[in-house]
Amino acid sequence: MTDAPMSAEESAARIIRALLDYRSIWTTHDLVELSQAPALEVRRVVDDLQSQSLVDRRRGGIIGVPDWSLLLSRWATNYPIPTTSQLSRWKAPGNFPDRLATSPLRYALTGAHAAAFWTRTPADDDTLIYTPEAQTAATAWGLTPTPTGNVVLAEPPIDVVYLRRRSTPTGLRLAAPAQVLADLLSKANGNPTPPSTHLYNWMHNHLYEWRY
Repeated sequence: MTDAPMSAEESAARIIRALLDYRSIWTTHDLVELSQAPALEVRRVVDDLQSQSLVDRRRGGIIGVPDWSLLLSRWATNYPIPTTSQLSRWKAPGNFPDRLATSPLRYALTGAHAAAFWTRTPADDDTLIYTPEAQTAATAWGLTPTPTGNVVLAEPPIDVVYLRRRSTPTGLRLAAPAQVLADLLSKANGNPTPPSTHLYNWMHNHLYEWRY
């Protein structure tokens, strides 16, 4: 049995996440190796980004990112992962953080609650969690379905959201900072909000902690 071909959406997201997550200059071969996207897709995406002045080509075919924040903002606008995910709302039990921290299931916390780990600012938004099987996760975590629940489980169509997850000292698994900021911007239609602004400032001041 062979793996299914990577979709254009996943290829683009993997390439852009590589350009964002690593503070590097690239060749096409490097991007193919790291993103695992087909070479033709890498060339197509890089050409598109170059036409928008989001990447530049240098001598010897080297690819660079002049401003990571512009690239991330454009990605959040053009590839809004949360809006293409299947979303469901749930009510959480009192011991939900402990259940989440010790869960063996695949997941990544994103949104304002993930951003708060780095920015140390309060989060009063919904708790947004990526997981491949919402019903399985809800059963394991003791969640109750309700339209007014403040826990949102998102089943993303691609696996990029799980790349380079971070773990907190208590064991919570967070989406990578670039993914979290993109999600915050996507949710606000590209407009800055307090959580996204705080996270952007943290990322700007701590490049070597998330982009290397």
